[in-house]
Amino acid sequence: MLKVKYTTNYYEIIEKYKNFHINGTSKLSGPNTFIGYSLVKWINKIKEIILSSNSKTIIDYGCGKALLYNNKINISNKTYKNIQEYWGVKEVFLYDPAVEKYSLQPSKKADGIVCTDVIEHIPEEDVITFINNLFKFANRFVFFVIATMPASKHFDDGRNIHLCIKTENEWKVIFSKFKEDYPDIDQYIFFNNS
Repeated sequence: MLKVKYTTNYYEIIEKYKNFHINGTSKLSGPNTFIGYSLVKWINKIKEIILSSNSKTIIDYGCGKALLYNNKINISNKTYKNIQEYWGVKEVFLYDPAVEKYSLQPSKKADGIVCTDVIEHIPEEDVITFINNLFKFANRFVFFVIATMPASKHFDDGRNIHLCIKTENEWKVIFSKFKEDYPDIDQYIFFNNS
């Protein structure tokens, strides 16, 4: 797949996130920052979508430290070696440009793209290009969770880490355009308002 070009600001923000992953924030140590915990709330909904779409491959785009992919999980009194086993998919590709271990961008499409609590961290001037890139990786569905409020974390320059705050209605207008451009890709868009 072609490499997508973003603004200089985008790449500067990625460097800031690399620093967060290593050194942490004012509230959390590096090892405990952006571990991938936001996925927990959505694992059952994603499993439903995987089953209904008969999906076998997933890309988690912005996986953080991939907590649920690297640890046993217990759901309904049953232990799974990780979220991949729980979802019953053959392949999961983990991508996060700010985490060295997962910084290699996907080179092929997957049935589903999972992107939870990431899009709001993308600079405003890059967000449409970023979302379009996610759709290009999808064969069957995209699953996005987007925060619509400022975060409790800030960059060292004082800016809130949620760089692209929009209302649910503004996001819905944006995604209606993507529905026109990608009519065969099912969209599952949820909002985190807390």
